[in-house]
Amino acid sequence: MADGAGCGWSINSGNERRRKRAHASGDDEGQAAPAHWPCIHDGRLFLLESWRRGEPKMRPDSGRIVIARTAGMDALEKQLYGLAVYVTIEGGVRVAAEALLGALQRQCGIQPTAMKVEAACPPYHFFIRFDSVNDCAQVLYLKPLLRCGGAGMSIRRWCWDACGTPGKMEYKSLVSIEGLPEQAWEVETVNNVLAGVGGRLEEMLPPTDRWVLPVTAWLQDPCAIPKSLTVVLPTPTPPPMRPSSDEGAESPSPPRSPTMKRTQEFNLFMHVKEVIDRGRLLIEGPSDGFYSDEEDLTRRHTFPTWRGKIDGTGPGDHGYA
Repeated sequence: MADGAGCGWSINSGNERRRKRAHASGDDEGQAAPAHWPCIHDGRLFLLESWRRGEPKMRPDSGRIVIARTAGMDALEKQLYGLAVYVTIEGGVRVAAEALLGALQRQCGIQPTAMKVEAACPPYHFFIRFDSVNDCAQVLYLKPLLRCGGAGMSIRRWCWDACGTPGKMEYKSLVSIEGLPEQAWEVETVNNVLAGVGGRLEEMLPPTDRWVLPVTAWLQDPCAIPKSLTVVLPTPTPPPMRPSSDEGAESPSPPRSPTMKRTQEFNLFMHVKEVIDRGRLLIEGPSDGFYSDEEDLTRRHTFPTWRGKIDGTGPGDHGYA
């Protein structure tokens, strides 16, 4: 039999062992519940309930979001750069992580303890992280010769954009945010707000007061920015209770799983003040023949925005936003 053939990708052999352990313990899912997870029997049903929150029929088929780049993301990219590869087993041969570890040990001389093999999201089969830059470089150098389970391997160096497709934010805009709570006037939170509407923070501009926060941002589509936006902020987690003195102090009881996570909602006005537009002209009816693809269409759109007023409903009594 081929080395590891029939064992599935790396998660299958491990999951099979977990399922066996779970079957012995009565856990049908084969995965331990998180700490403080509510213990509710699956058979607890209410006959009047027609639908269940979260079931597939009640969820949209697809969605699209922008996520903000964070310092933690940049740090992880630096940790992975030069130390990780994607592996695809050619010919549809199914191998296990243990088989791939053994193949790299035999053919490259790398000890299994010096690398970690995990299942990867398609189109790749495995994600390997090495302890040494030299080990990673050696695998890439020998990749035309490497085989596992009787099949060749396609190996690609990890890169931050390896699993994505190119896109762009082409509209640089001047936006002012009205109603953002004071504790949220910092770069990471403002970037998260803009990411939620398809944008990326470029710069926080000096505000004149605490009413309106002006920023410059890159936007995917200025027309998709809502004029009014509700931001939901989870409430801070309270500190654990402590006795007022050591006298008569008792050990605290184990924390119970909360039944909800409280939030606070803030209503914002998103004022789009200026847009640098290099896109196609927005014309009613056919636009063919009005301009060529090589023509420079750069223009600046400016809009009056007012404090306390939704864009397009001014003027207001409190000045420009």
